[in-house]
Amino acid sequence: MTPTLAPTPAILGTSMLGLGIYRILSPRQAYTLFGLPFPQPPRDTPSPFIYNCAGRDLTLGAAYLLLGAQKNREGLRALVLATAIAAHADALTVWVHGGGEYGGWRGKWVGHALGGVLLVAVACKGWGL
Repeated sequence: MTPTLAPTPAILGTSMLGLGIYRILSPRQAYTLFGLPFPQPPRDTPSPFIYNCAGRDLTLGAAYLLLGAQKNREGLRALVLATAIAAHADALTVWVHGGGEYGGWRGKWVGHALGGVLLVAVACKGWGL
């Protein structure tokens, strides 16, 4: 019998892996997706920040898939809550440092914050774990 993943670790794991790969392959576009302005010239290369985000996403994606394969519900619940904290930290980062285009009330922080709220609900209710 082949092991199957529950829906939540499968979705979160593959999403995080995909996001991490995207950030490595397209760092300029990843800034926009994240909600931060690209660093101004003379720097024409992305700052290490976006690569740190990529590493975090790849690590989280692998952890979701591994814990899901082990059917470790308590570990998944803790990981989902930790990811929610990261989402809210990302929201604050975008709010403060997003500049006129991405920061403040009109910024992309809302997507990070709503994602964090959804993750807290998933962890508390155990949906799909």
